Amino acid sequence: MLNLPRWQTIAIIVVTVLAGLLALPNLLPASVDAMLPAWYQASRINLGLDLRGGAHFLLEADLRGVMNERLTNLSDSLRGEMRKQQVTYKSLDIDNGKSVTIVLRDEGQRSKALDGVRAVDPALVVTGSGDTMNVAYPDVELTRKRKEVIDQSIEILRRRVDETGTIEPTIVRQGDDRILLQIPGIKDTTELKRKINQTAKLTFHLVDENVAATGQNVPSALPPTTFLVPTREGMQALRAADPKKFDEITTANPRLTPEQICRRYQPPCLPVFKRVVVGGEDLDDAKSTFENQQQGGRPIISFTFNGPGGRAFCAATRANIGKRLAIQLDSEIISAPVVQSAICGGSGIITGQFTTQQTQEQSLLLRSGALPATLTIIEERTVGADLGADAIHAGTVAALVGTAFVILFMLISYGPLFGGFASLAMMVNMLLVFAGMSVLGASLTLPGIAGLVLTVGMSVDSNVLIYERVREEKANGRSAFSALATGYEKALTAVIDSNLTALIAGVLLFGFGAGPIRGFATSLSLGLLTHLFTATIFTRMILATWVRWRRPTELPI
Repeated sequence: MLNLPRWQTIAIIVVTVLAGLLALPNLLPASVDAMLPAWYQASRINLGLDLRGGAHFLLEADLRGVMNERLTNLSDSLRGEMRKQQVTYKSLDIDNGKSVTIVLRDEGQRSKALDGVRAVDPALVVTGSGDTMNVAYPDVELTRKRKEVIDQSIEILRRRVDETGTIEPTIVRQGDDRILLQIPGIKDTTELKRKINQTAKLTFHLVDENVAATGQNVPSALPPTTFLVPTREGMQALRAADPKKFDEITTANPRLTPEQICRRYQPPCLPVFKRVVVGGEDLDDAKSTFENQQQGGRPIISFTFNGPGGRAFCAATRANIGKRLAIQLDSEIISAPVVQSAICGGSGIITGQFTTQQTQEQSLLLRSGALPATLTIIEERTVGADLGADAIHAGTVAALVGTAFVILFMLISYGPLFGGFASLAMMVNMLLVFAGMSVLGASLTLPGIAGLVLTVGMSVDSNVLIYERVREEKANGRSAFSALATGYEKALTAVIDSNLTALIAGVLLFGFGAGPIRGFATSLSLGLLTHLFTATIFTRMILATWVRWRRPTELPI
């Protein structure tokens, strides 16, 4: 058990030295760190928001826009149902973003119209008299929908900002329509704001060829089932020709609808049907990839639908061969290819004038999911550390004192030799944890520090199990070498079992937790994994080296 091949000893030393190099940037002063390569500087642990502050955003969700969109879908459904019921009407329009107003041509058809409304949704509230019907969602349903939008926005923001689960942002609801977002250690917020501002709503619409055939770029009148959406090439051309107008759209007027952009700024637009053929909510995965070299090797976005989405896409493409299918992402049509054949594989690609960075960003946003509402930044500032320098200093001193007492306990209980071996293994364990957190770019917060302190105790706990077993074997009359080998071998099962059970708890905390809980789970899980290395491999190497060197006849334990 204690006889290690030379290659294993070399591998253990290499891993330990490599861990030291990866953790080193956390200890270097800023003057030295600035002279290192950028990739090496990036290998460091990020302090959490409670330790060093970061970026603070207060976001407001456009719930009115969500309700208008929902009423638009309701009006389309009511039109279809009125046709089925053979109900004629003078008008069917959205009234003040609160209800859909139907004005009947014949008051005698009111009962049939009510049947049509009930067929769309039995929970709809109908008011008005005579030939006028006001159709609206009940207040309870609207309240539930608003809460659902905010909850969904919080979860999607968390995926976009912290896809790996190591940054530990603070994302909480503020009031009815606002979200507080705090990110630790962020200095340049440009990239972050781009992720926040993009809704990343992907929809597929059929192009209204009848309107397109008129040759008018911006028709004065459109059918009620059609709306205008600018093309990506058109927006890029507008940006090149008139940067001021483009900035107005993206910065000054971010809540403009696609049709308002088309009519006010008149970039090249396409008329598409409002009905969504397939929505981004049916996306199962999206990733950045490249075309094959025969097709040009351009960056593209590959996507996969879930079961229902794949079937709907297959049916839509089969029924519309020869027609253009517009792919709308947020307020732009990024592509409008002609359907050549039915696409029934449940997957597809999005091509366009993309850069590799753009495809990676769009894939991340599509994987995270579309924000159900546009988020507007109404407050942005930098926040300081919650704890302050004094509290951080006190926490550091407490951790060091605790570690010193653990080392002292091991030295007193098992002597300077074996107690020193256990203390060295504990130090290597912490070095590996810091290296792992540096590679992951994990954020260290107070809960994370608690996980590290717990790791210190658990790392010596395994050595206690091994040493006590060695004492038992020594008391049974075994020789020094036999007592070490047998004690280590018999204690190993208990060491692995105890660490694996704790690791399962850490993985579950990471999977189901959020924010500070994930920080605790990250440091704890890394500590347990590295501890398995130090307890089962590193300590064994030290003991094997000592035995070969000293050839002891008696164990000082």
